[in-house]
Amino acid sequence: MRILTEAEMMGRVALDNPWWDGSRRDGGAPEAEMAALPRRAFFDTFLRRVSRAEGAPPLVLAGPRRVGKTVLIRQAIQRLLETGTPADAIAYAALDAPAVQGLSLDRLVVALRGRAPGAGLVVLDAIHHARGWEEQLPAIAAAHPDARIVAVSSGGARREVPAGCEEFVLPPLTFAEYLRLTGAERDLIEPMFFGKGTPMYVVHDVAALNARFLHYINGGGFPEALLLRSHGDAARLLRTEVLGALLHQDLPGLTSIGGTAELNALLLLLARNTGREVSIEGIAERAGIAKNTIRRYLDYLEASFLIVRMARVHPEGGRFQRMRTFKIHLTTPCLYAALFGPVAADDPVLPALAESAVVGQWLASRELPRLHYARLPEGPVDLVSLSAENGRPSWACALAGIDAAVTDGATINGLIQFAKRNAPLRWVGATTQTAASLKAHDGVEVWHRPASQYCYEVGRRVADEVGSGG
Repeated sequence: MRILTEAEMMGRVALDNPWWDGSRRDGGAPEAEMAALPRRAFFDTFLRRVSRAEGAPPLVLAGPRRVGKTVLIRQAIQRLLETGTPADAIAYAALDAPAVQGLSLDRLVVALRGRAPGAGLVVLDAIHHARGWEEQLPAIAAAHPDARIVAVSSGGARREVPAGCEEFVLPPLTFAEYLRLTGAERDLIEPMFFGKGTPMYVVHDVAALNARFLHYINGGGFPEALLLRSHGDAARLLRTEVLGALLHQDLPGLTSIGGTAELNALLLLLARNTGREVSIEGIAERAGIAKNTIRRYLDYLEASFLIVRMARVHPEGGRFQRMRTFKIHLTTPCLYAALFGPVAADDPVLPALAESAVVGQWLASRELPRLHYARLPEGPVDLVSLSAENGRPSWACALAGIDAAVTDGATINGLIQFAKRNAPLRWVGATTQTAASLKAHDGVEVWHRPASQYCYEVGRRVADEVGSGG
């Protein structure tokens, strides 16, 4: 029986590298089409990371499925070609293509560089299809010190950055990106600069911003879904292309997860409880799944960028030695709408989805692991950021989302008491529905702003932070 030769495999790979054809200096039609798509706010920063000098650690572009990772890398390739990078200096392979799955990673890289002798940039897309890639990637980079190795992964195996690698997370669309891509940003929000500091943002129409925020919560987290006309079409896309693949197709098998029905049931339960405090014991009782299995499934869902687990801190700001309870957040709330249908402005679950939307803005930020929550007898504190220097609370925020938080300090009394116990905090905030003010509550100055505005500001700040290397 005839088998596919390595030369034939590379002939298939050449189709994904149209710039190797000397007559296609534009990079080829696929790259030109992708270059014409709207660029994510993270594009320029990613391009700088890709363009780092040889000898840099392997770069892993990670994030959920369908957020535009392949489009981002193809747009970066197109920009490099346009700015003078030689065609044979770039090699790309998609590891989900059947033609290349007979080659080991190291052999594939050797074959790619044999076909493109000057390849200083080697891109391995869908690398999660290669078992054990986390251990192999640093060794491959060491064997090719004159090449920049970039891998693209949808997660699923583990959340930690592989040893000897650096990571670039492409999150779902931030609310700021959503507003820009829908053409609403300029009309709704205006930055105000005072010196060289972080800009303040003025909202021109809070009601219109809140309406956009609701649409974002229901279907604005994924670029493709944003282009669809109806919530129904967007929901179908997310169920099939995002959740379907992660729960039933490739990644569970690649990570030795066999019980996809249990995994699906667990995700449904977690989605219903996004923004709420849960425990392993409580999940096991409700789902009827063994606790060790739940822990493994939670690791998988978090590594696949579907959920964030947020740990709790003591009212005095210290960490708990054991995480008995934690908060669950969907990384983008439109997954809730994909599972259960869109929510209305008066839906009781909307405040929890708004809270998860805010948390999801930090997915690409180095600050995400430092975000915690606190529970006091006087009330909850939904966000507590611990200092990278000393591990103590740096700032705190209550995601109340109600205007009464301004006039009635009792609605945010947990936040006020937490701020007193952990003074001084550099910032204390509480979200509202429409009101914006700076007001003292029992001696604690609290910045109030609409949840939609705060979500926008966080997304903008995270993109700027990633761009500055912070």
